[in-house]
Amino acid sequence: MIDVFLFMDPEEFEVQEEIEEELIIPREWAWDFEKLDFKTKDGKMYQVEGKEAIKIWLWKIFQTPRYRYLIYSWDYGHELEGLIGQGSQSYIKAEAERLIKEAIWLTLNGYVEDIKNVQIDLINDVLDIRFTAITPYGEVNIDV
Repeated sequence: MIDVFLFMDPEEFEVQEEIEEELIIPREWAWDFEKLDFKTKDGKMYQVEGKEAIKIWLWKIFQTPRYRYLIYSWDYGHELEGLIGQGSQSYIKAEAERLIKEAIWLTLNGYVEDIKNVQIDLINDVLDIRFTAITPYGEVNIDV
């Protein structure tokens, strides 16, 4: 009778390192942040790639409150509105930075490696948020 079960010595095989998934090249319809509308060339919308697409993705995340729209997953959007009337300015700024990072990591993990130069100003109950996102395609400055 032939033994169909092969026995292997585990020491003979090297442990394979975790294989990282390659990111799909980010693409998005070009967006005019001044006019709040799509950009066009010769009357037609066009797409951008790389860090410009990631910039648009980041901007959209911070235009969408989390859990409000059923079309989005519960991981998409931000929870910054929950900070309204929640205490001191220093608490709100610290919590806002945490919520910013959470919104980015849940949605764009891998596309945004880190953020830096975070500036949060609270003026008349309005948060003015600026930061630089570090992406595999370069740095992106965000103002929301």
